[in-house]
Amino acid sequence: MKLRKYFILIINLLAGLVSYSQSVADVVGFADDEFAKGNFAIAAQEYNRALFFGSDRTDVLSLQIGHCYTELSNYQMAADFYDHAYKYSNDDSIKNESSLGKAFCLLLQKMNLQAIEELLYITDNANKEQKIKMHYLKGIAYFGMKEDTLACDEMKNVLELSGYSESDTVSNLLLAEFDKVYRYNKRYNPNRGYIMSAIIPGSGQMSVGAIKEGINSMLLIAGLYFFAFEIIKSYSFIDAVITLLPWLQRYYMGGMDKAKGLAISKIEVKRYESYQKILELTTPEYYR
Repeated sequence: MKLRKYFILIINLLAGLVSYSQSVADVVGFADDEFAKGNFAIAAQEYNRALFFGSDRTDVLSLQIGHCYTELSNYQMAADFYDHAYKYSNDDSIKNESSLGKAFCLLLQKMNLQAIEELLYITDNANKEQKIKMHYLKGIAYFGMKEDTLACDEMKNVLELSGYSESDTVSNLLLAEFDKVYRYNKRYNPNRGYIMSAIIPGSGQMSVGAIKEGINSMLLIAGLYFFAFEIIKSYSFIDAVITLLPWLQRYYMGGMDKAKGLAISKIEVKRYESYQKILELTTPEYYR
C-alpha cells in the first residue's frame, strides 16, 4: 500500500513539473509574440512573469526585458536589466548584446564617457554585427565628446565592416563631412568674433552670418558715441562719461559677448547638421 502511495506521489510531482514547464514556456512564447507585434509593455510584463516563475534562461529573458524598456524609453530600467543579463550569462554573445544595449541607453541619456567604458566589455570574439554596433556607438560617443578624429575612425570602421571600401562614394562622403566638422571651430571661432566686436562693434556677429544683429549692434554703439560727442560739446567730457559710460559698457560688452555666443551656437548648429548626415551614411540596419 505504501509503495502505491509513493508511486502516485511521484507521478503527481512529475505531472506538476511538466505542467509548470509548459506554463513558463507558454508565457515566454506569448511575450515573444507581443514583442514582435511591438507591444513592448505587455511583453516586458510577461517576460517578468516568466522570470518570477523561475525560468532557467534568466540571461535571455533579462536581455529581452532590457530591449522592451529601451523601446519604451525607460533607459534606466533597461540598463538595469542589461546588467542583470550580463551578470547571469556565461554566453559571450549575450554578454556582448547586454553591453551594447546598455551603451545605447547611456548614449540616449548623453552619458558618452560611460557608454565608451561599457563598450570596453565587448569580447574579442564578438560577431561581425556586434562589432559594427560597437564601432557605431563609439563613434556617436566620441562625436558627442567632440573627439572628432576618434569619431571619424570609428565610423570608418563601421563602413569597412559593412563592406564599403575607402574608394566607395559613401566612404568619401563620410570623410568630406568630417572635413567640414574639423573646420567649424576655425570658421566660426568664438574668440575671434569676440575680439572683432571689440575692435569694430557688430563685426563679430556679421562674421558668423548674423548680419541683422551685427548691424543693430553697430548702429546702437554708433548712436551712443554720437550722443557722447553732443554731450561733450554742450557740457563736458565728465558729463558724457557719467551719463553714457554705463550704457556704453553695457551694450559694447554685451555686443562682444553676443558675438561669442552666436559663434558657439553656429558651431553647434553646423555640427548637428553634419551629425545627421554622418548618421545617414553609417547607421546600421539594426538601429534604423
